[in-house]
Formats: sequence, C-alpha cells, structure tokens
Amino acid sequence: MRAIASIIDLDLKGIMRDGVMLINIGMSLVVVAIIAVVGIYNHDNPEMVAWFPFLIVMSVMTGPGGFGFLFGLLMVDEKDTGVRNVLAVAPIQPSVMLATRTLLMIAYLLAWPLLTVAAMNVTWQALPITYTELLLVAASFALIGPVTALAVASYASNKVEALALFKFISFLTIAPLALKFIPGDAWYRSLFLLSPSGPGYMAFDAFVDHRTFRAVMFAMIGITYNLVLLAVCIRYYQSTLHKTD
Repeated sequence: MRAIASIIDLDLKGIMRDGVMLINIGMSLVVVAIIAVVGIYNHDNPEMVAWFPFLIVMSVMTGPGGFGFLFGLLMVDEKDTGVRNVLAVAPIQPSVMLATRTLLMIAYLLAWPLLTVAAMNVTWQALPITYTELLLVAASFALIGPVTALAVASYASNKVEALALFKFISFLTIAPLALKFIPGDAWYRSLFLLSPSGPGYMAFDAFVDHRTFRAVMFAMIGITYNLVLLAVCIRYYQSTLHKTD
C-alpha cells in the first residue's frame, strides 16, 4: 500500500506542476459546465433535447483519451528527465507502477462519466439511458485511457512528439461521432468498429433505441477489443523499458 501511495503522490505532483496537464483537466470541466448551462435554457426545447444524447456520448467518448494523455505525458517526462532510470532501480517495481496507473485510470474513467453525466442531467432532465447502461458504455471506453498513455509513452521521446501522437489517436477515437450524421443503412458504418471507441458509440446508440441485447453485444466487443490493444501496448512498452536499460 505504501508503494501505491507513493506512486499516486508522484503522479499528482507531476500533474500539478505541469501547465499543459492542468489545462487538459480544466477543459474537461469546462465542457461539462457548458453543456449543463446550455441545458438551463434549452431543457424544454424538444429540438435541443434531441441533441442531448449526442452531447452525452461525445463527453464520455473524449474523456478517456484526454486523461490517458495526462499519464502519457507523465511517463514521457520521466523518460526525458531521466526519472525513469531512477525508478528502474527504486524499490517500486516498474510492473507495480504500471499496474497501479492502469487500474487508477480505469477506476477514474468508470466513475467520471457517471458523475459528469449526472451533473449535466440536473439541468437537462433528459437522460436517455439508465446509469447501469451508462456504466457499461463507459467500460467499453475506459481502457482507451491506459492504451493512449502507453502508446504515447512508448513512441514519443518528448512532449512535442507526444502531442502530435495524441492528435492522431484523438482523430481515431472521435471518428465514430460521425455516425450521428451517417444513414443507419449505410454499408460503411461497420468500418467505424475499427476505431477503439466505435463499439462503445454503437452500444450507446443501441441503448438509446432500447435494443438492449445489441447494446450489450457492442459493449462487450468494445471491452474485448480494447483489452487486446492494452495487452499489446503493455508488451511493447515493457520492451522499450528493456531497450532503455
């Protein structure tokens, strides 16, 4: 437990002293606040309420990548400043640090959507799915956080490269938002399942349409897909540690 507490303390200090990371956190709160304020003036407008499900899935979908980027920056900073080499000989094993960060990200990314959507729904009063269904959708997105963090930490050698890589990952993860504007019978809709967030978006849509079995199926596909990506990222990240050593 002491090792885990040390890791949490180290990460909190790293986030608090970095302006880019603080701005990233602040923007997440700003988006939630804006959506909530819009609801104050539009909750009784049927045309605007019809967009509320899209606002929900957009906020839930974009959160994991942004949060994963925070941890990715921390890990890049550790490599850039030589902290990673120090940690390699510290009493805390690299595997323990990696597991702790991964589990913390997943826990946060399961709780955060429930809290933020509840806050937004205070003004809108138009939540189209249950919180249990929302949790399942969030689970299909949550693993994108550690996948993003490890991808950034593995391939980027500085913060400039990390930001460029994050923009590419963001494009891949937000691409399924385009499904809102694509006909339901379009053959190419299934291509969005290649995105890590594609199955989760389709799960959310299916829950909104009360197609529960279809929704659960897509959510399970999303969780499985991102678990495979996470396993690949962990394996590659660990190989970069050995190369560094």
